[in-house]
Amino acid sequence: MYALRLRKMEIDTKVYSSLSKVYGSLTSEVLKQILLPSKRLYLRVNTMKITRDELLERLREKNIDIYPDPYVDEAVYIQLKGPYNIPLLNKTIIVDKYAAESIMIGASLYRPGIIKYDKFNEGEEVTVLAPNYRPVAIVKTLVSSEKLKHMRKGIVGENILSIYRAPAIRDLPEYSKGLFYPQSLPAIITTKILDPGPGELVIDMNAAPGGKTSHIVQLSRGACRVLALERNTKKAEVVRKTLTRLDLYKNVLILPLDSRYIHIDLDLVGKPDKILIDPPCTGLGVRPKIEITTQYKDIINSYLYQRQFLNTAKRIAGEETTIVYSTCTLTWEENEGNILYAVRKLGMKTIDLGRIPYADKVYYDDIVVYRFNPLKPIDLNGYFIAVLSPTAS
Repeated sequence: MYALRLRKMEIDTKVYSSLSKVYGSLTSEVLKQILLPSKRLYLRVNTMKITRDELLERLREKNIDIYPDPYVDEAVYIQLKGPYNIPLLNKTIIVDKYAAESIMIGASLYRPGIIKYDKFNEGEEVTVLAPNYRPVAIVKTLVSSEKLKHMRKGIVGENILSIYRAPAIRDLPEYSKGLFYPQSLPAIITTKILDPGPGELVIDMNAAPGGKTSHIVQLSRGACRVLALERNTKKAEVVRKTLTRLDLYKNVLILPLDSRYIHIDLDLVGKPDKILIDPPCTGLGVRPKIEITTQYKDIINSYLYQRQFLNTAKRIAGEETTIVYSTCTLTWEENEGNILYAVRKLGMKTIDLGRIPYADKVYYDDIVVYRFNPLKPIDLNGYFIAVLSPTAS
C-alpha cells in the first residue's frame, strides 16, 4: 500500500511554524494524522422526523454497524474499516484531490473530478489514482471511456475496493427521506453550543452547505427565525436543497448576500439573539487529505478575510447577543489569533462554557477557546470553537 510519509520540509515551513504554536513537538504527528480519515463517520439524526433509536434500528436492519454517541443526543457513527491494499491494475483513472479524498473512503467515481484516464470498457475494473499517483480505490466502470468523453456529470464507476470502507450512506433511502445528515461531530457540537431557542433571531453568516443551518432549525423545533446568508448563489441553492431534503425549511430566509456587508445592505429590525460565524478557512483539520498543499499566504488571506465577519458581527450584535465562531482548521492565526483580535481590537470577551465533550479547553492569554485534537484516541477531525460576548463588561 502507498506509504504515508511526511517530513517538515514537505510543507511550507511557515505553515509548519504556525501549527507548531499550537502542537509544538507533536506537529509532525498531527500532520501525519490528517492524511488519514477519522475512524468514525458521524451522522446527525434528524430528530424532527425520527428518533435516534428508530434510525439505529432501521440501519442495523440493513447490516450497518452503527452506534449512538454517548454524549451528543442526535449523533450516531459508523466505524470506518481499513486500511486495505489497493492493487495497481493495467488501466487507471486519475482524479483531483477532492474526488480522491472521497473515493478513498468508499465514494463512487463521478465525472466531475476526473483529470485523465486510459481507454477502458464498460464493466472493467480500473485503479483510481490521486494526483500524486497514490492508488485510492478500484472501481468497476459503468460506462466506457468513449462514452466518458461526452459526459459532463453522472456516475462513472462503482467503488468495489477502497483504502477505507464505509456504507454508501447517500444511496440509502433514509438519506433521501431526510432522516439524517452526514456531519462531523465537532460541527454538530458547534450548533449545540449556539443553542438556538424558540422566538430567537439567529443569523448564520456562512450558511453553505446548510448543515448547521438545518441543525439550528432542528434544535429550535422550527420555532426560531433564521437568516441564512451565503454570497455565492449556487451555494445558497445548496442550502435550500439541504433544508428541503431534511424538511427543515421552516422560518428560514436564505439570502444570497455577502454577510460582511449586511450592516449596510440590510435594515435589521432589532438585534440578533445568536450569530454563527463559520467562515471559509484553510481546512487543515478536515480528514483525510491526499497531500498538504497549503501555503502560508493562504493562511494570511484566510484570517484577514475571517476578521471581516467578526467586524460585522460586532456591528450588528446587541449587548445580549451570543456569537459562536468555528473553523475546521488547525492554524493559530485563524483560531486563537482571530479571537485575540476580537477581544483586544473589537472589545469582545470569550465565554467559558466549562467542559465540552471531546474538546480541549485552551487558555491563551486573556481568552478561553476549545480545540478538537486529531491525535486524541476518539480520532476526530481537527476543529476550533470560541464563544464570544460582543461586550467586555
